[in-house]
Amino acid sequence: MFSLILIRAASGSAIVSFTVFNLGGIEIIDQKEMTSFPQHGASAWTIMQGFVGANYKPMAYVGTQVVKGVNHIFIAEQTLVVATPERHIVLVTINEFDGKYSLVGIDRII
Repeated sequence: MFSLILIRAASGSAIVSFTVFNLGGIEIIDQKEMTSFPQHGASAWTIMQGFVGANYKPMAYVGTQVVKGVNHIFIAEQTLVVATPERHIVLVTINEFDGKYSLVGIDRII
């Protein structure tokens, strides 16, 4: 068994844990949707609504990176809308530049 723990400590603390079992696959445990993160993170996350083919649920707001604008980085649960739904944990990066948000990338973690 392998356990990965991610900790967010900004205005509050949140611990998100995932357990991986050695049964030939990975089981993603159910998590409650993150209900509180900084306002600028919440604003950035709004572009993740309404994707066709996948649904995203934020699990942790990791932080920011100053680039051309600001990148907002999240850990999220991705559910692919297929005959047998597939769940993954992904790293989502959203760029904020001149008051507009754009998706930089979605990278699969597990």
